[in-house]
Amino acid sequence: MRFVRAAIALSCAFALVGCATGISDDASSSDSGGGDSTAHDGGTDGCPSGHTGPNCQNCSGGFHTCGTSCEQDHFNQPDSGCTLGCANPCKPPQNSTPKCTSDGHCGFACNATYDMTDGGCECPSGQLDCNGTCAECCTASDCPSHVGCAGGVCTGCDTNWGDCNGNASDGCEADFSKEPNCGKCGVSCCGWGTSCCFTDFHGKSCKTSGSSYSCQC
Repeated sequence: MRFVRAAIALSCAFALVGCATGISDDASSSDSGGGDSTAHDGGTDGCPSGHTGPNCQNCSGGFHTCGTSCEQDHFNQPDSGCTLGCANPCKPPQNSTPKCTSDGHCGFACNATYDMTDGGCECPSGQLDCNGTCAECCTASDCPSHVGCAGGVCTGCDTNWGDCNGNASDGCEADFSKEPNCGKCGVSCCGWGTSCCFTDFHGKSCKTSGSSYSCQC
């Protein structure tokens, strides 16, 4: 009986030691796991300036993405690339000055004597046409007198009209149905000719010849 009681006491002692050992191992494992989690939780600790988030891939407040880096915001100043300019100065087109758009990108404003077109600010004020481009025409009404419009360009004269004075600003001013440009520039039918009309002392006159005009008796 004494032997049985001693065995029971010894068993309980071993059980208590095992329980204590098990608790110690669990606590040690938990502490170790918590340390690893802190080292890789994606916080700002250890990230370069302006970076944050998982693996430091995001940009923190006051910074914006420029390629694979985070660039500090520039408070919408054109000479420093605006907010989203990645520190590169804005490069406006000809005849304009740089400005920042409301969303922080580089923009431009045309100088006072130029209008904005599809290509920038190359059109002097007052010459902007209905296509949004400079010196282009939409219809013949956009061109000088008796000049046609083709492919956005004022070119060619109307039938039986010509540019005889070489001045493009007044268009095709010569009426080929009248003197002194009968059928083409510089052809006059006036005179006292008898080689054509022996009985017509006034010579030839400008008359219809098919779809054009020519000097006839």
